[in-house]
Amino acid sequence: MSAPSAEEIPAMDLTLHVESPAAGGSSIARYEGQVVFVTGAIPGETVRARTEAGPAAKFLRADVTEVLEASEFRVGDRRRQFLTEDVRGSHLFGGMEFAHVDLAHSRELKAEVLRDQLSRIGHIDRGVDVAAAPGETTGLNWRTRVQLAVDGSGRLGMLAPRSHDVVPLASAPLATSAIAEVALSSLRLPGADRLEFAWSGERGAAIVRGACDPAALTDLVQALPAQWSVLADTRNGTARKRVGTKGGHSKLSVVRGEDHLIETVSGRDYRVAADGFWQVHEQAPQLLSAQVNDALSEKTQMITDLYCGVGLLGISAGRAIGARLYGVEGAKPAIENAKVNAKGLKAEFDASRADRVTIPNSDVIILDPPRSGAGKAVTRALLESNAKTIVYVSCDAATLARDLAVLVDGGFAIESLRGYDLFPLTAHLETVTVLRR
Repeated sequence: MSAPSAEEIPAMDLTLHVESPAAGGSSIARYEGQVVFVTGAIPGETVRARTEAGPAAKFLRADVTEVLEASEFRVGDRRRQFLTEDVRGSHLFGGMEFAHVDLAHSRELKAEVLRDQLSRIGHIDRGVDVAAAPGETTGLNWRTRVQLAVDGSGRLGMLAPRSHDVVPLASAPLATSAIAEVALSSLRLPGADRLEFAWSGERGAAIVRGACDPAALTDLVQALPAQWSVLADTRNGTARKRVGTKGGHSKLSVVRGEDHLIETVSGRDYRVAADGFWQVHEQAPQLLSAQVNDALSEKTQMITDLYCGVGLLGISAGRAIGARLYGVEGAKPAIENAKVNAKGLKAEFDASRADRVTIPNSDVIILDPPRSGAGKAVTRALLESNAKTIVYVSCDAATLARDLAVLVDGGFAIESLRGYDLFPLTAHLETVTVLRR
Protein backbone atom coordinates (compact mmCIF):
# COMPACT_ATOMS: atom_id res chain seq x y z
CA MET A 1 0.00 0.00 0.00
CA SER A 2 1.51 3.32 -1.04
CA ALA A 3 1.91 6.16 1.42
CA PRO A 4 -0.70 8.90 1.20
CA SER A 5 0.40 11.91 -0.85
CA ALA A 6 1.14 15.17 0.91
CA GLU A 7 -1.64 17.71 1.05
CA GLU A 8 -1.69 19.86 -2.08
CA ILE A 9 -1.63 23.58 -1.38
CA PRO A 10 -3.19 25.72 -4.14
CA ALA A 11 -1.54 28.88 -5.43
CA MET A 12 -2.47 31.97 -3.43
CA ASP A 13 -2.25 35.70 -4.05
CA LEU A 14 -0.83 37.33 -0.92
CA THR A 15 0.06 40.79 0.31
CA LEU A 16 3.44 40.50 2.02
CA HIS A 17 5.88 42.73 3.88
CA VAL A 18 9.40 41.67 2.90
CA GLU A 19 11.73 41.36 5.89
CA SER A 20 15.24 40.26 4.97
CA PRO A 21 17.42 38.77 2.20
CA ALA A 22 17.78 35.01 1.82
CA ALA A 23 20.40 32.81 0.20
CA GLY A 24 19.83 32.32 -3.50
CA GLY A 25 18.68 35.88 -4.16
CA SER A 26 15.15 35.64 -2.79
CA SER A 27 13.79 37.54 0.22
CA ILE A 28 11.97 36.42 3.34
CA ALA A 29 8.40 37.34 4.22
CA ARG A 30 5.85 35.62 6.46
CA TYR A 31 2.25 34.57 5.98
CA GLU A 32 0.35 33.41 9.07
CA GLY A 33 3.67 32.56 10.70
CA GLN A 34 4.96 30.56 7.75
CA VAL A 35 8.14 31.61 5.94
CA VAL A 36 7.66 32.72 2.34
CA PHE A 37 10.67 32.98 0.03
CA VAL A 38 9.79 35.78 -2.38
CA THR A 39 11.49 36.20 -5.76
CA GLY A 40 11.74 39.69 -7.25
CA ALA A 41 11.37 41.62 -3.99
CA ILE A 42 13.68 43.81 -1.90
CA PRO A 43 13.69 43.82 1.92
CA GLY A 44 11.50 46.63 3.25
CA GLU A 45 8.99 46.46 0.40
CA THR A 46 5.30 45.59 0.52
CA VAL A 47 4.32 43.45 -2.45
CA ARG A 48 1.60 41.31 -3.93
CA ALA A 49 2.98 37.88 -4.70
CA ARG A 50 1.61 34.62 -6.04
CA THR A 51 2.71 31.42 -4.32
CA GLU A 52 3.54 28.20 -6.13
CA ALA A 53 1.00 25.40 -5.91
CA GLY A 54 2.37 22.13 -4.59
CA PRO A 55 2.69 19.74 -1.66
CA ALA A 56 2.48 21.19 1.83
CA ALA A 57 5.92 22.20 3.14
CA LYS A 58 7.52 24.15 5.96
CA PHE A 59 7.77 27.18 3.70
CA LEU A 60 6.19 28.74 0.62
CA ARG A 61 7.74 30.15 -2.55
CA ALA A 62 6.22 33.15 -4.28
CA ASP A 63 6.88 35.52 -7.17
CA VAL A 64 6.16 39.25 -7.02
CA THR A 65 3.21 40.27 -9.20
CA GLU A 66 2.90 43.87 -8.00
CA VAL A 67 5.02 46.21 -5.90
CA LEU A 68 2.76 48.14 -3.52
CA GLU A 69 5.45 50.03 -1.59
CA ALA A 70 8.75 50.09 -3.46
CA SER A 71 12.22 50.23 -1.95
CA GLU A 72 14.39 53.24 -2.72
CA PHE A 73 16.88 50.70 -4.07
CA ARG A 74 14.54 49.31 -6.75
CA VAL A 75 15.55 49.96 -10.36
CA GLY A 76 14.13 48.88 -13.70
CA ASP A 77 14.61 45.17 -14.39
CA ARG A 78 17.87 44.95 -16.32
CA ARG A 79 16.96 41.61 -17.89
CA ARG A 80 14.61 43.24 -20.37
CA GLN A 81 17.47 44.69 -22.43
CA PHE A 82 18.59 41.18 -23.37
CA LEU A 83 15.22 39.88 -24.60
CA THR A 84 14.24 39.51 -28.23
CA GLU A 85 11.48 41.84 -29.40
CA ASP A 86 8.86 39.09 -29.61
CA VAL A 87 9.14 38.26 -25.90
CA ARG A 88 10.07 41.66 -24.50
CA GLY A 89 8.05 42.41 -21.40
CA SER A 90 6.30 39.05 -21.32
CA HIS A 91 8.90 36.61 -19.98
CA LEU A 92 12.00 36.88 -17.82
CA PHE A 93 14.84 34.43 -17.30
CA GLY A 94 16.76 33.13 -14.31
CA GLY A 95 20.32 33.80 -13.23
CA MET A 96 20.07 37.57 -12.57
CA GLU A 97 18.46 37.52 -9.15
CA PHE A 98 19.35 41.16 -8.41
CA ALA A 99 18.44 42.54 -11.84
CA HIS A 100 15.92 44.87 -10.15
CA VAL A 101 18.23 46.07 -7.35
CA ASP A 102 20.68 48.98 -7.19
CA LEU A 103 24.15 47.46 -7.67
CA ALA A 104 25.70 48.85 -4.48
CA HIS A 105 22.69 47.77 -2.44
CA SER A 106 22.86 44.27 -3.92
CA ARG A 107 26.33 43.96 -2.41
CA GLU A 108 24.93 44.96 0.98
CA LEU A 109 22.27 42.24 0.66
CA LYS A 110 24.93 39.67 -0.21
CA ALA A 111 27.02 40.72 2.78
CA GLU A 112 24.02 40.34 5.07
CA VAL A 113 23.42 36.80 3.78
CA LEU A 114 27.13 35.99 4.17
CA ARG A 115 27.20 37.21 7.77
CA ASP A 116 24.01 35.29 8.56
CA GLN A 117 25.33 32.01 7.16
CA LEU A 118 28.67 32.38 8.90
CA SER A 119 26.83 32.91 12.18
CA ARG A 120 24.01 30.39 11.76
CA ILE A 121 25.95 27.56 10.12
CA GLY A 122 29.53 28.17 11.22
CA HIS A 123 28.89 29.89 14.58
CA ILE A 124 31.28 32.59 13.38
CA ASP A 125 30.22 36.13 14.22
CA ARG A 126 32.32 38.39 12.10
CA GLY A 127 31.75 41.72 10.41
CA VAL A 128 32.37 41.28 6.70
CA ASP A 129 31.48 43.34 3.66
CA VAL A 130 31.29 42.45 -0.02
CA ALA A 131 33.52 44.64 -2.17
CA ALA A 132 33.10 45.43 -5.84
CA ALA A 133 35.55 44.07 -8.38
CA PRO A 134 38.08 46.67 -9.57
CA GLY A 135 36.51 49.00 -12.12
CA GLU A 136 33.02 47.54 -11.72
CA THR A 137 30.39 50.25 -12.22
CA THR A 138 27.34 48.72 -13.92
CA GLY A 139 27.55 45.00 -13.17
CA LEU A 140 26.67 44.22 -16.77
CA ASN A 141 29.75 43.29 -18.84
CA TRP A 142 31.90 40.91 -16.84
CA ARG A 143 31.17 37.29 -17.81
CA THR A 144 33.93 35.62 -19.83
CA ARG A 145 32.05 32.31 -19.76
CA VAL A 146 28.38 31.98 -20.77
CA GLN A 147 26.09 28.97 -21.21
CA LEU A 148 22.96 29.33 -23.33
CA ALA A 149 20.04 26.94 -23.65
CA VAL A 150 18.51 25.95 -27.01
CA ASP A 151 14.77 25.52 -27.54
CA GLY A 152 13.03 23.07 -29.86
CA SER A 153 13.29 25.38 -32.85
CA GLY A 154 16.99 26.07 -32.30
CA ARG A 155 16.64 29.53 -30.76
CA LEU A 156 19.16 30.53 -28.09
CA GLY A 157 18.27 31.84 -24.66
CA MET A 158 18.22 31.27 -20.93
CA LEU A 159 15.94 29.11 -18.84
CA ALA A 160 13.01 30.73 -17.08
CA PRO A 161 13.30 30.63 -13.25
CA ARG A 162 12.67 27.13 -11.84
CA SER A 163 11.70 25.91 -15.30
CA HIS A 164 12.99 24.11 -18.39
CA ASP A 165 11.33 26.68 -20.67
CA VAL A 166 13.80 28.63 -22.82
CA VAL A 167 13.39 32.41 -22.99
CA PRO A 168 14.86 33.57 -26.35
CA LEU A 169 17.49 36.31 -26.08
CA ALA A 170 18.93 38.93 -28.40
CA SER A 171 22.31 38.97 -26.63
CA ALA A 172 24.06 37.10 -23.84
CA PRO A 173 23.31 38.57 -20.37
CA LEU A 174 26.16 40.07 -18.34
CA ALA A 175 28.71 39.00 -20.95
CA THR A 176 31.96 40.74 -21.74
CA SER A 177 31.68 42.84 -24.89
CA ALA A 178 33.05 40.28 -27.37
CA ILE A 179 30.40 37.75 -26.33
CA ALA A 180 27.66 40.36 -25.97
CA GLU A 181 28.24 41.45 -29.58
CA VAL A 182 27.15 38.05 -30.92
CA ALA A 183 23.62 38.50 -32.27
CA LEU A 184 21.88 35.50 -30.74
CA SER A 185 18.55 36.22 -32.40
CA SER A 186 20.11 35.65 -35.84
CA LEU A 187 21.40 32.18 -34.92
CA ARG A 188 19.56 28.85 -34.98
CA LEU A 189 21.05 25.60 -33.68
CA PRO A 190 18.34 22.92 -34.13
CA GLY A 191 19.23 19.67 -32.40
CA ALA A 192 21.76 21.27 -30.06
CA ASP A 193 21.39 21.08 -26.29
CA ARG A 194 23.25 24.29 -25.50
CA LEU A 195 25.86 26.75 -26.72
CA GLU A 196 28.79 27.80 -24.54
CA PHE A 197 30.98 30.85 -25.05
CA ALA A 198 34.43 31.48 -23.54
CA TRP A 199 36.53 34.61 -24.11
CA SER A 200 40.17 35.15 -23.16
CA GLY A 201 40.71 38.80 -24.05
CA GLU A 202 41.83 38.38 -27.66
CA ARG A 203 40.31 35.08 -28.74
CA GLY A 204 37.18 33.13 -27.96
CA ALA A 205 35.64 29.69 -28.26
CA ALA A 206 32.08 28.68 -29.06
CA ILE A 207 31.17 25.15 -27.99
CA VAL A 208 28.07 23.38 -29.32
CA ARG A 209 26.70 20.59 -27.14
CA GLY A 210 24.33 17.98 -28.50
CA ALA A 211 23.51 16.65 -31.97
CA CYS A 212 23.34 19.98 -33.78
CA ASP A 213 22.19 20.07 -37.39
CA PRO A 214 25.39 20.16 -39.53
CA ALA A 215 24.10 22.98 -41.72
CA ALA A 216 23.37 25.09 -38.63
CA LEU A 217 26.87 24.41 -37.34
CA THR A 218 28.28 25.65 -40.63
CA ASP A 219 26.14 28.78 -40.33
CA LEU A 220 27.53 29.38 -36.83
CA VAL A 221 31.11 29.16 -38.10
CA GLN A 222 30.32 31.68 -40.83
CA ALA A 223 28.52 34.03 -38.42
CA LEU A 224 31.35 34.28 -35.89
CA PRO A 225 34.46 36.42 -36.57
CA ALA A 226 37.76 34.67 -37.26
CA GLN A 227 39.04 35.12 -33.70
CA TRP A 228 36.42 32.61 -32.55
CA SER A 229 37.26 28.91 -32.45
CA VAL A 230 34.28 26.58 -32.83
CA LEU A 231 34.06 23.16 -31.19
CA ALA A 232 31.24 20.63 -31.23
CA ASP A 233 30.30 17.22 -29.91
CA THR A 234 31.99 14.54 -32.02
CA ARG A 235 28.57 13.09 -32.88
CA ASN A 236 28.10 16.06 -35.21
CA GLY A 237 30.51 14.37 -37.60
CA THR A 238 32.45 17.54 -38.36
CA ALA A 239 35.68 16.65 -36.59
CA ARG A 240 38.91 18.23 -37.77
CA LYS A 241 40.59 17.15 -34.54
CA ARG A 242 39.20 15.35 -31.53
CA VAL A 243 40.06 16.66 -28.11
CA GLY A 244 39.42 15.55 -24.55
CA THR A 245 37.06 17.45 -22.33
CA LYS A 246 36.22 17.82 -18.67
CA GLY A 247 34.47 15.02 -16.82
CA GLY A 248 30.84 14.32 -17.61
CA HIS A 249 30.84 15.89 -21.09
CA SER A 250 31.09 14.09 -24.42
CA LYS A 251 34.24 14.47 -26.49
CA LEU A 252 34.63 17.57 -28.61
CA SER A 253 35.85 18.08 -32.13
CA VAL A 254 37.54 21.23 -33.38
CA VAL A 255 35.50 22.61 -36.27
CA ARG A 256 37.58 25.77 -36.61
CA GLY A 257 40.52 27.20 -34.70
CA GLU A 258 42.10 25.76 -31.56
CA ASP A 259 41.02 23.53 -28.69
CA HIS A 260 42.32 25.93 -26.04
CA LEU A 261 42.55 29.56 -24.99
CA ILE A 262 45.44 31.54 -23.52
CA GLU A 263 44.63 33.65 -20.46
CA THR A 264 47.13 36.27 -19.30
CA VAL A 265 47.42 37.25 -15.64
CA SER A 266 50.16 39.57 -14.33
CA GLY A 267 52.09 39.12 -17.56
CA ARG A 268 52.01 35.31 -17.36
CA ASP A 269 50.16 33.08 -19.82
CA TYR A 270 47.90 30.24 -18.74
CA ARG A 271 46.69 27.61 -21.19
CA VAL A 272 43.05 26.60 -20.58
CA ALA A 273 40.94 24.08 -22.48
CA ALA A 274 38.20 25.80 -24.47
CA ASP A 275 35.61 24.25 -22.14
CA GLY A 276 37.87 24.14 -19.08
CA PHE A 277 37.32 25.91 -15.77
CA TRP A 278 38.50 29.50 -15.45
CA GLN A 279 37.29 32.29 -13.20
CA VAL A 280 34.21 33.83 -14.82
CA HIS A 281 34.60 37.52 -13.95
CA GLU A 282 37.24 39.15 -16.14
CA GLN A 283 38.87 40.76 -13.06
CA ALA A 284 38.73 37.65 -10.86
CA PRO A 285 42.02 35.93 -11.84
CA GLN A 286 44.13 39.00 -11.04
CA LEU A 287 42.21 39.87 -7.87
CA LEU A 288 42.15 36.36 -6.38
CA SER A 289 45.77 35.52 -7.17
CA ALA A 290 46.84 38.81 -5.57
CA GLN A 291 44.81 38.04 -2.44
CA VAL A 292 46.38 34.59 -2.16
CA ASN A 293 49.88 35.96 -2.67
CA ASP A 294 49.35 38.56 0.05
CA ALA A 295 48.85 35.73 2.56
CA LEU A 296 52.26 34.20 1.86
CA SER A 297 55.38 34.57 3.96
CA GLU A 298 58.91 34.87 2.62
CA LYS A 299 59.63 31.73 4.63
CA THR A 300 57.10 29.71 2.60
CA GLN A 301 58.95 26.87 0.87
CA MET A 302 56.17 24.42 -0.05
CA ILE A 303 52.62 25.12 -1.26
CA THR A 304 49.83 22.61 -1.85
CA ASP A 305 47.04 23.76 -4.17
CA LEU A 306 43.85 21.68 -3.91
CA TYR A 307 41.25 21.88 -6.70
CA CYS A 308 43.98 23.66 -8.65
CA GLY A 309 42.41 23.60 -12.13
CA VAL A 310 45.03 24.80 -14.59
CA GLY A 311 47.11 26.11 -11.70
CA LEU A 312 46.26 29.82 -11.57
CA LEU A 313 46.42 30.38 -7.80
CA GLY A 314 49.17 27.93 -6.93
CA ILE A 315 51.46 28.78 -9.83
CA SER A 316 51.08 32.51 -9.18
CA ALA A 317 51.88 31.93 -5.50
CA GLY A 318 54.85 29.69 -6.24
CA ARG A 319 56.35 32.19 -8.62
CA ALA A 320 55.75 35.09 -6.23
CA ILE A 321 58.05 33.67 -3.56
CA GLY A 322 59.99 30.90 -5.32
CA ALA A 323 58.25 28.09 -3.44
CA ARG A 324 57.74 24.51 -4.61
CA LEU A 325 54.20 23.55 -5.61
CA TYR A 326 52.07 20.42 -5.38
CA GLY A 327 48.77 20.76 -7.26
CA VAL A 328 45.77 18.46 -7.09
CA GLU A 329 42.92 18.44 -9.62
CA GLY A 330 40.45 15.74 -10.63
CA ALA A 331 40.11 16.83 -14.27
CA LYS A 332 43.03 15.32 -16.21
CA PRO A 333 42.93 17.83 -19.11
CA ALA A 334 43.30 20.64 -16.58
CA ILE A 335 46.31 18.92 -15.02
CA GLU A 336 48.00 18.60 -18.42
CA ASN A 337 47.54 22.33 -18.96
CA ALA A 338 48.75 23.07 -15.43
CA LYS A 339 52.01 21.30 -16.23
CA VAL A 340 52.46 23.55 -19.26
CA ASN A 341 51.57 26.64 -17.24
CA ALA A 342 54.07 25.80 -14.49
CA LYS A 343 57.06 25.67 -16.83
CA GLY A 344 60.18 26.84 -14.99
CA LEU A 345 58.61 26.28 -11.57
CA LYS A 346 59.42 23.40 -9.23
CA ALA A 347 55.97 21.85 -9.44
CA GLU A 348 54.30 18.46 -9.31
CA PHE A 349 50.67 17.79 -10.22
CA ASP A 350 48.36 14.94 -9.27
CA ALA A 351 45.25 14.13 -11.33
CA SER A 352 43.24 12.96 -8.34
CA ARG A 353 40.29 13.98 -6.24
CA ALA A 354 41.22 16.26 -3.38
CA ASP A 355 39.57 13.94 -0.86
CA ARG A 356 41.74 11.00 -1.96
CA VAL A 357 45.26 12.40 -1.80
CA THR A 358 47.83 12.54 0.95
CA ILE A 359 48.83 16.15 1.44
CA PRO A 360 52.63 16.48 1.50
CA ASN A 361 54.46 18.53 4.10
CA SER A 362 53.39 22.08 3.25
CA ASP A 363 53.76 25.54 4.70
CA VAL A 364 50.64 26.82 2.93
CA ILE A 365 47.58 25.06 1.54
CA ILE A 366 45.39 26.82 -1.02
CA LEU A 367 41.97 25.46 -1.86
CA ASP A 368 39.31 26.69 -4.26
CA PRO A 369 36.62 23.97 -4.19
CA PRO A 370 33.35 23.89 -6.14
CA ARG A 371 30.16 25.12 -4.47
CA SER A 372 29.86 21.84 -2.57
CA GLY A 373 32.87 22.97 -0.54
CA ALA A 374 35.74 20.93 0.87
CA GLY A 375 33.71 18.55 3.01
CA LYS A 376 34.65 16.22 5.85
CA ALA A 377 37.51 14.29 4.26
CA VAL A 378 39.37 17.35 3.00
CA THR A 379 38.90 19.43 6.15
CA ARG A 380 40.14 16.47 8.19
CA ALA A 381 43.21 16.23 5.94
CA LEU A 382 43.83 19.96 6.38
CA LEU A 383 43.76 19.58 10.15
CA GLU A 384 46.09 16.57 10.01
CA SER A 385 48.58 18.38 7.76
CA ASN A 386 51.49 20.36 9.13
CA ALA A 387 50.47 23.52 7.27
CA LYS A 388 50.37 26.68 9.37
CA THR A 389 48.43 28.69 6.78
CA ILE A 390 45.31 27.91 4.75
CA VAL A 391 43.93 30.19 2.05
CA TYR A 392 40.35 29.14 1.32
CA VAL A 393 38.75 30.63 -1.81
CA SER A 394 35.02 29.95 -1.90
CA CYS A 395 32.03 30.70 -4.12
CA ASP A 396 29.41 29.41 -1.66
CA ALA A 397 28.84 31.01 1.73
CA ALA A 398 26.98 28.07 3.26
CA THR A 399 29.61 25.41 2.57
CA LEU A 400 32.35 27.87 3.50
CA ALA A 401 30.70 28.42 6.88
CA ARG A 402 30.38 24.66 7.40
CA ASP A 403 34.05 24.03 6.58
CA LEU A 404 35.36 27.00 8.57
CA ALA A 405 33.54 25.74 11.66
CA VAL A 406 35.50 22.48 11.43
CA LEU A 407 38.82 24.20 10.83
CA VAL A 408 38.34 26.69 13.68
CA ASP A 409 37.27 23.93 16.06
CA GLY A 410 40.41 22.05 15.00
CA GLY A 411 42.79 24.84 15.99
CA PHE A 412 42.92 27.32 13.12
CA ALA A 413 42.08 30.98 13.63
CA ILE A 414 40.59 33.22 10.98
CA GLU A 415 43.04 36.02 10.24
CA SER A 416 40.96 37.63 7.50
CA LEU A 417 37.75 36.96 5.61
CA ARG A 418 36.89 39.13 2.61
CA GLY A 419 33.91 39.05 0.30
CA TYR A 420 34.00 40.09 -3.35
CA ASP A 421 31.16 40.67 -5.77
CA LEU A 422 32.61 38.64 -8.63
CA PHE A 423 29.13 37.66 -9.84
CA PRO A 424 27.38 41.07 -10.03
CA LEU A 425 23.57 41.14 -10.20
CA THR A 426 23.40 37.42 -9.38
CA ALA A 427 22.97 35.79 -5.98
CA HIS A 428 26.56 34.53 -5.89
CA LEU A 429 29.74 35.98 -4.40
CA GLU A 430 33.35 35.00 -3.82
CA THR A 431 35.24 34.96 -0.53
CA VAL A 432 38.91 34.66 0.40
CA THR A 433 39.63 33.45 3.94
CA VAL A 434 43.11 33.26 5.46
CA LEU A 435 43.49 30.92 8.45
CA ARG A 436 46.59 30.37 10.57
CA ARG A 437 47.66 28.29 13.54
